Amino acid sequence: MSPHPTASEQLRHAVAKGWLVHCFTGLGALCGMFGLISVADYDFRGAIIWLVVATVLDGLDGTAARAWNVAENVPRIDGYALDLIIDYVTCIVIPVLFMHRFHMLPDGWSLAIGSFVLFISALWMSRTDQMTEDDCFNGFPCEWNILVPTLFLAKVGPWVTAVVCVALAVTQLTNWTFLHPVRVRRFRWITIPVVSVWLLTIILMTVDLPTHNVVGRIVVVVAAFYVFGMGTWRSISGSWLPADVEARRAAIASRAA
Repeated sequence: MSPHPTASEQLRHAVAKGWLVHCFTGLGALCGMFGLISVADYDFRGAIIWLVVATVLDGLDGTAARAWNVAENVPRIDGYALDLIIDYVTCIVIPVLFMHRFHMLPDGWSLAIGSFVLFISALWMSRTDQMTEDDCFNGFPCEWNILVPTLFLAKVGPWVTAVVCVALAVTQLTNWTFLHPVRVRRFRWITIPVVSVWLLTIILMTVDLPTHNVVGRIVVVVAAFYVFGMGTWRSISGSWLPADVEARRAAIASRAA
């Protein structure tokens, strides 16, 4: 037998890997179901844990899909559509219900603010220009699944939570940029460890509830400020495309002119 796989064998392997990635993405739907059950049962620990698990799945599946060319090898399933369906539940619906269920918003304003976040986030999910050319997000990318647990664990007051949520929702209709923790190359060697520590701290603090660790609260707040601060810097400074890419695009544009 030849030690090298034939073309048909390579295709079967590629298709199998493609289906594996789609199934991996689909696990996010189960996280959403268990997250909803946890919120309904007043189980804030379970809800946060399921949100974090869904976040990790969401962060890994895209990288694998691009590396294995899943869109071409398994075209029957639209991985992007699958991702959006799951994200609307895990990244938006559950966090909004979490804020309402656990009284994170001002009395009498919870449903109004939650409805505003749900509505604007649905519009953002439908944007055709979600990503910039240097892989940042245009507008807040509905990362309520990380922000809401952070605000909850940091014991932020209801009005501060309300202002933060409304302000971020407003940016969703603008081109104010936010980092994609995995795809943005600039300072990725810092961003990925910061986000990893952020998620790990959320898990450890959740397991330790009702104790509120002061160091943990500082860590999650600093991590949030780092990610949002980097996005603000990108908004002010402009594109972070590498110089060689910018030069190639400028050369193509000049030839076309």
